[in-house]
Amino acid sequence: VSLEVRLRVVCIELLCAAMSTGGLKEPRHAELRNKIISGFFKCLTVRHEEVVEVSRDALAYVIAQQKLQKELLQSSLRPILLNLADYRKLSVPLLQGLGRLLALLSNFFNLTLGEKLLEHLRRWTDPEAVNKAKTFKAGDEITIPCAILSLFHLLPPAPAKFLDALVQAVMELEQGLPGATAAARHWSQYREALVPYMNRHAPEAVQYFIERLGDPRHFRMLHALIKTAEGTEVREELATKQAEKLLAHTFDAAAQPGAAPNLLQTGLLSKASELRFQGVVLVHTLVK
Repeated sequence: VSLEVRLRVVCIELLCAAMSTGGLKEPRHAELRNKIISGFFKCLTVRHEEVVEVSRDALAYVIAQQKLQKELLQSSLRPILLNLADYRKLSVPLLQGLGRLLALLSNFFNLTLGEKLLEHLRRWTDPEAVNKAKTFKAGDEITIPCAILSLFHLLPPAPAKFLDALVQAVMELEQGLPGATAAARHWSQYREALVPYMNRHAPEAVQYFIERLGDPRHFRMLHALIKTAEGTEVREELATKQAEKLLAHTFDAAAQPGAAPNLLQTGLLSKASELRFQGVVLVHTLVK
């Protein structure tokens, strides 16, 4: 760690300590307090993790001690939000800084932010258009979409608004990865970034995938989610609360009286067999 970074860390710690003193709490020092708080906000998007961590802790302390004025919040967040307006200005530190803000101030943001992030995410499904911008370096096609995806679980809950759009965006992004097939991949960095969102909205996510098991891409994604160690909530939801629904959509797909002749007539018997196979795979994964 460089001397400059260590100096910045110590200065932020000193300012945070000063914020708790009686002298700085006096009304005549309100402007100074606001400048210090604004400085904490700015440090959330720097590239030095040590500075970011101490700034986040300082902000968390300040927020716990007092309710921040709306004007102060707006002025402190404006530089970050202005950069978010243009996808060409996106960077991993900026998005990570936004994530830290969402964790601290989730009630301050609304779904409009999610809509903007989704708009940026969809741009990355068109690599040619992104390359024309000539502002990104090699590897950004992975890191920036992943950083965007990792923010959605911090937004106000709205699974009906974003769930399908995020799944479709991830599938499109995966098509640009090596080894991609029409049936989608078994795993990717994009899916990993989406796991926290799926866990937060596990009931809606599981229902969404069960209803789309006829599509191999959705089956593979659900299977991947319950296989990963981080997919705890999704796995628990499927294994307990929606187990009967899983059986109804897989093993019992063609078990209704009179269903078999209809399946034979319409050529859907193989589809029913495929659904049953998917049921076996999912149940086997759940009980392992």
